[in-house]
Parts: sequence; structure tokens; C-alpha cells
Amino acid sequence: MIFFSLYIVLSIFLAYLCSLLFKSNMNKALIFSFIFSFFGSLWFREPGSDEIAPIISIFLLEMSILESNGLERIVRPFIFSFVVSFAGYFFIKKLFLKFKNLDF
Repeated sequence: MIFFSLYIVLSIFLAYLCSLLFKSNMNKALIFSFIFSFFGSLWFREPGSDEIAPIISIFLLEMSILESNGLERIVRPFIFSFVVSFAGYFFIKKLFLKFKNLDF
């Protein structure tokens, strides 16, 4: 559990650093959401398994093996994480601007 918490924090930090490369708020939100979703999303390692893993490792595993379980199974957690982080980015930005008058 501690490993996944640290992994998520590092994913958020990496996504934030990459979003600093852009000036437009929309581009920042899109890049942050895409990178966080790609690195931070978790899903089941195999269909029917109880073990979870980051979708980046599942993606790399699926691309390197002959017996495929299908890449479409990792699209759902990616899209869910993308939508939640995209909406969350604007919610947090609005919250900070409202209470502290800060700009990301």
C-alpha cells in the first residue's frame, strides 16, 4: 500500500513538472491529465486476478508478449483517470484562486 501511495505521489509530481512546460491553462490541464493517467492509473494485472499494477507496466507487458489479453482492458481506467484528473485540475485551480489568489 505504501508503494502505491508513493507511486501516485511521484506520478502527480512528474505530471506537474511536465505541465509547467506550457503556458496555456488548457494545455497544462491536458498534459497533466494525460501523463498522470498514463503513469498513475492502476488496473488488474490479468483478467480475473486480484493483483493490481500500473497500466504502464501492463501496456509494456502486453506489447512484449505473444499471448495478448487485449489492450482495450486498460483503456477504461486510463479514460476514467484522465477525466477525473482533468476536472480535478480545474476544481483545485479554482479553489486555490478563490481562497489564496494563487496561480499555477
